Amino acid sequence: MNPVLWTLVQDPAIEEALREAAEPAGIEIRPFANIADALSQPEPEGGAILAIDAAAKLKNYLTVVRRVHRTFFFVDCVVFGPARAADQIERERAAGVDRYISMPLDAEEFAVAFAETASLRRVKSAARLVGRSPAVNEMLRTVLQVAPTEVPVLIEGESGSGKELTARAIHLTSRRADRPFDAVNCGSFAEGVLESELFGHERGSFTGAVSRREGVFERANRGTLLLDEVGEMSLNMQVKLLRVIETGEFMRVGGSQRLHTDVRIVAATNRELETAVERGQFRADLYYRLKVVRIRIPPLRARTEDIPLLVHYFMAQAARRHDKRARSVEPQGMDLLVNYAWPGNVRELANVVDNLTILSREGTIGAAEVEHRLKEQGRTAAFPDLPVRVQRTRDEMERDLILNSLLSLHNDVREILRIARGEAPAAPARWRGYLEVAEDEPRNLEKLEREAIREALAANAGNRRKAARQLGISERTLYRRIREYGLGAGGREAGGD
Repeated sequence: MNPVLWTLVQDPAIEEALREAAEPAGIEIRPFANIADALSQPEPEGGAILAIDAAAKLKNYLTVVRRVHRTFFFVDCVVFGPARAADQIERERAAGVDRYISMPLDAEEFAVAFAETASLRRVKSAARLVGRSPAVNEMLRTVLQVAPTEVPVLIEGESGSGKELTARAIHLTSRRADRPFDAVNCGSFAEGVLESELFGHERGSFTGAVSRREGVFERANRGTLLLDEVGEMSLNMQVKLLRVIETGEFMRVGGSQRLHTDVRIVAATNRELETAVERGQFRADLYYRLKVVRIRIPPLRARTEDIPLLVHYFMAQAARRHDKRARSVEPQGMDLLVNYAWPGNVRELANVVDNLTILSREGTIGAAEVEHRLKEQGRTAAFPDLPVRVQRTRDEMERDLILNSLLSLHNDVREILRIARGEAPAAPARWRGYLEVAEDEPRNLEKLEREAIREALAANAGNRRKAARQLGISERTLYRRIREYGLGAGGREAGGD
């Protein structure tokens, strides 16, 4: 969506240049007699570009610029003024001027500058990306270059720096913008679950697969797929992903039909994949397939001038979300926020601003409140090993997969019987004894897992490879479980009949 061009100009030459640049691009022009009229406007959905004539009857155009940035989050300020040295233009930019145009106008240079300003505004507004620093603008220039192509993109950045927002920006400025955008976090799933999440599965392909399910490669067909934290993917899954990238073909888990997909791959990681390649933890061929174009997201500490704008933006969002009065921050408090290291980047800043907005009792958040909150934040960062387990082992995730599949199947069976008979009878005999658990009786995970393995082996005539595939776990894990539970061929207890 195009931005709107707001104008506060008196010079006919500037008006003509703006009209010649905006009209061919389909950009609407709205002239204003004074800044109060502009500030009273609702912010356009596609954002706006405010053109300011420094020679107009304005008391101080930098004051106008600051008011605009405090009021709007998706409006860029372009100032037309007398020729200045490079260091003076940099000071203007630091004061809030997004682009300074020296008079007299060079028509060709201005047309190029206006087109780039409009392009940057489009992508920021579309992805709701807040920022005006050189680091952000340079990153977005790369986005605008690569978005119209079909090549894979690798986004690198620290946790919380905005990798998914950048992936959305690529999608929304590409030829696939009206097609699906889907994302999957590769580090959130055990290998068997991730395969199903990516490629889907057929009914009966593993315990709990009671119906066919599409994976993200099907759902995002003809659109864009973000593979977040791709560096956490196992080597086995990397091989399968590489095949899809090279051929566009895949099979659902438990399926035999080859399916075709046409997706634009955007991968994201907070790891140094080059180091992972050197260590043998990530395939070199997949790395070079994904890294046709690499985009690095600057950490928040590298674009501190964006912090005041982000603070106002998150504060307005928090006030609206929590039905609170909009807050402001004392200058000394804002200095503290700007000078904080922000190891958690934009996500951490949003969390702190949310907390300050909710807990502050005054209309203006003071420096003491900010300092107290940042000290708490620093203590949390200093003690990352809290007595809360935040990661699980592969074995634990696979056990959870089996348990969840069994419980899902159990609930489906009970629901079908309830509908058919109008009551809740005992479960079928093959599940009796370990699925019929009283509501107040704790479920025994090992018992559920042992019985699931027993049933899978029996259903597959003792074929361990097929049983492992049905259960959605690796053969190595299945062999280990068989030894642990003393199960023999066909799922019988060792030494049994």
